[in-house]
Amino acid sequence: MIHRSRSAAVHAVAALLLAGGLAGCASPTTASAPTNLGPYVLFTPDNKDVTYLMDKDGQKVHEWHGQYGTGLSSYLLASGDLLRTASPPLTSFAAAPGANGGRVELLDWDSRVLWSFDYATGEHQQHHDVFRMPNGHVLMIAWEKRTGAELRAAGRPDSLVPSADQIWPDTIIEVDPTTNAIVWEWKTWDHLVPPGADPADHPGLIDVNFAAANGTDWTHANGVSYNAGLDQVVLSVRNFSEIWMIDHSTTTAEAASHAGGRRGHGGDLIYRWGNPEAYGFDSSPRTLFGQHNPQWIEAGLSGAGHMLIFNNGDAVARPWSTVVEIELPLQPDGSYAFDPQTGYGPAAPVWQYTADPPTSFFARIVSSAQRLANGNTLVCDGPAGHFFEVTPAGQTVWTYTVTDTAGGANHLNFRAAQYDGGFAGLTGRTLTPQGIIRVPAPTAGEVHITGG
Repeated sequence: MIHRSRSAAVHAVAALLLAGGLAGCASPTTASAPTNLGPYVLFTPDNKDVTYLMDKDGQKVHEWHGQYGTGLSSYLLASGDLLRTASPPLTSFAAAPGANGGRVELLDWDSRVLWSFDYATGEHQQHHDVFRMPNGHVLMIAWEKRTGAELRAAGRPDSLVPSADQIWPDTIIEVDPTTNAIVWEWKTWDHLVPPGADPADHPGLIDVNFAAANGTDWTHANGVSYNAGLDQVVLSVRNFSEIWMIDHSTTTAEAASHAGGRRGHGGDLIYRWGNPEAYGFDSSPRTLFGQHNPQWIEAGLSGAGHMLIFNNGDAVARPWSTVVEIELPLQPDGSYAFDPQTGYGPAAPVWQYTADPPTSFFARIVSSAQRLANGNTLVCDGPAGHFFEVTPAGQTVWTYTVTDTAGGANHLNFRAAQYDGGFAGLTGRTLTPQGIIRVPAPTAGEVHITGG
């Protein structure tokens, strides 16, 4: 089932041309000559130290290896280097549900480490996702530990304090790789609703008692992205089923306050969407369920400037997944329209992919979506290790499933990302098909993430 407010016909011809017989399971080709015609798909299987780049026949054209297994996200940069997260055994956060992370590193084309940054102590740890900014800095999601005493002082009753007597709210740090200095920081903890106040009176603040049942990993952010034109950061907060928008034009001091920056609100949320109940608007409908991978659609693509989100679903409340595209209620000054009766809009996506029947597609954790140059959307069903491309009308024109050396499937992948042959990072590279990818089969005792 597909919901659209714009015509799919504009992209239909291009979509069918791209399909070119690729629908169905990917199969080997006999090509042996170097090529960079593309497109290519990048993915990193969970718990593995390898990242693959393949063509859309499923043939490996390159791979990178790190010292440790993935911390989930990996990105191919315009330089041809790979920005990846890693999970070395570093800190007391290692028992966390979901991805551990702790290290961010840059590998060259031949897997040599060009840069490495550890953010992992007994008090904080990078996890899940990073984002390379246009100035070369790297945004990172991290946990910070707060004590049970701090939680009680913030207004949470003792009955809702985790048994560990601590909580891990999320932070965002910006690191300059040339100096390894943290040049900007934002913390959830600095923007809590005052004890006893009504969250509906403070939509820019975070209710310390919402999602309290999630234990120490309270907010569980899982994705971060940045819009340079707006100088804004979007954070995906899984346990709130919301995306949060933050004004990056603040200084770190302003980001810890409620004033300053281009929008004048310091580090308070300037927009949030997906679950109005999280800020006290109980009568407005919920739209997101444990979502991942929010991103602004890039200029030149269909829906440019809109937000694309993988909407995972919930086993009880809504046991199916969708991909949603929303038109942000952006105003000329870079703020977002807010209705005192209904909260933040929009009321519904401008486009949505839903399987037929809806329950035939349910990726409960991880996963991603990407708008492509031809107007189609690349979807990653993370738990199944299944990637597929859909047209605006919802037709599947390409599909691929990760398999291992023992013939097994269901290899969890955080994301899949497509790069066209003209992508700068692939210029001058020899990309020869090397055979169908078979990831290493699981070993005895191998641990995989259970929440993402």
